[in-house]
Amino acid sequence: MRASLRTLALLVPLITSAGSLVAQHHGLRPVERGTSEDRGVWVLVGVAQGREQYRFDADPDWSNYFEANSFMLGAGGTVSPGFTVGIEWNVWSDYEADSDQKLHALSLVGNWYVAGTPLFLKGGVGLGIDRIEDATGTFRDTGTSLTVGAGIDIPIARRVAIQPRIDHYIQRYDDAGQANDFRERLTQIGVAVRFR
Repeated sequence: MRASLRTLALLVPLITSAGSLVAQHHGLRPVERGTSEDRGVWVLVGVAQGREQYRFDADPDWSNYFEANSFMLGAGGTVSPGFTVGIEWNVWSDYEADSDQKLHALSLVGNWYVAGTPLFLKGGVGLGIDRIEDATGTFRDTGTSLTVGAGIDIPIARRVAIQPRIDHYIQRYDDAGQANDFRERLTQIGVAVRFR
């Protein structure tokens, strides 16, 4: 995980510079913050590589990491030049020889752009859905989900931006009919495209 974070830290300045140079070369105008055009609808599509762990309440330690790909969809509106809100749906899917798992997070999120810069911080709450299918059948559980994250909004055209980002999800599953409640956590590094 540390290697992935170091790689992202090295790539972000490079991508930022490259995006600006490409926009200048093609005569594209970057997104101007603080204009009335910022107060519109946005749509987000993204992919990531995620690491998931789980822990039952009776266990002191988290499980080993499970690595798999994630897919993200989002949509919302701009409250002010420095703050957006929306709905985000993230799906992490792990396919193994003996079982398949999908971890969903459907969240109400807010994105705060720090001091008018392209750097944003994300926070949100919502619904967590865990689905595991193996030879014995299908297990489904629903719980609460908390998400935090950060990224950089890099304009590549007037209404399109690339977002290198890191997202973290914590989900808790408490079921009255279940003797051993559990938690799941997912950290993912990826990239999204935002349209507005």
